[in-house]
Amino acid sequence: MNSLTLAERVAVTDKLDYLILKYLIDKRDKFEYIPKSTLLRDLNLGEKELQISLLRLAKNGAISKTKVRGEDSISITFTGLDIVSTKSLHSRKIVKSLGITIGEGKESRVLFGYDFNDNTIVVKYHRIGRRSYRKKIDNFHDRNWVSMTLENARREYEALQCIKNNMGYVPSPLGFSTNAVAMEYFEGVPLYRAELQRPDYVLDSILGTMRIAYKYCGGLTHGDMSQYNVLVNENEEIVVIDWPQANRNEVTLLKDISRILEFFEKQYSVERDLEEVLNYVKGYS
Repeated sequence: MNSLTLAERVAVTDKLDYLILKYLIDKRDKFEYIPKSTLLRDLNLGEKELQISLLRLAKNGAISKTKVRGEDSISITFTGLDIVSTKSLHSRKIVKSLGITIGEGKESRVLFGYDFNDNTIVVKYHRIGRRSYRKKIDNFHDRNWVSMTLENARREYEALQCIKNNMGYVPSPLGFSTNAVAMEYFEGVPLYRAELQRPDYVLDSILGTMRIAYKYCGGLTHGDMSQYNVLVNENEEIVVIDWPQANRNEVTLLKDISRILEFFEKQYSVERDLEEVLNYVKGYS
């Protein structure tokens, strides 16, 4: 069962399995592991039907088990979150099917997907572990890893939505559920791999998007702006990706600007005055 793709895991998850996974998410801030007796009581289930469902979920990699005070207790896994979000996006006619994995890191997994018109899209599944984002833990109000993951996905979706609505260069967000953000597919390469013919034009596109984020989205800044988070296509059009760390910190804004200016200066000898760019991004000029 562990060799199944996410799409296959979703397919073998029935209504009761889904109900249990949703319950585990809803109770995330009260219990990290929920006792089996609590599941039986709160969901009004029989011992046998619960046991069968838990066995199926465990084989599917959707839950983990441990003993708390001697009692079998259950927690949802990243796979469980992925299943819930995928089912929700499908029921809302946002994601028809999933394709191959196109990127995977410590904080996310990205898959190709297809909408109900068979257009290629991207589905990003956030995965914030117990040790992830230690330096940014204050952003999450002392919540557990499930809540941090859900908040991270929501933050990215809201950032994309606001910037796109104001004509910024980001992927169009198509939908959001649980830990997943569905967005348009942009065919391009990361900025650090591109060979630009118009570096000034590309830099202006990036800074313009940063200006829109700051001016029209309540002082928002990317939080990790770099040559790794900008995609460029053959026409040198760009999108700025990876917004889960977006925040409204002035120090972070200065770091974001400094980092991207440094790349263009070293790579293309494009020089800009930091203070002038900062004023531009803030909408002062």
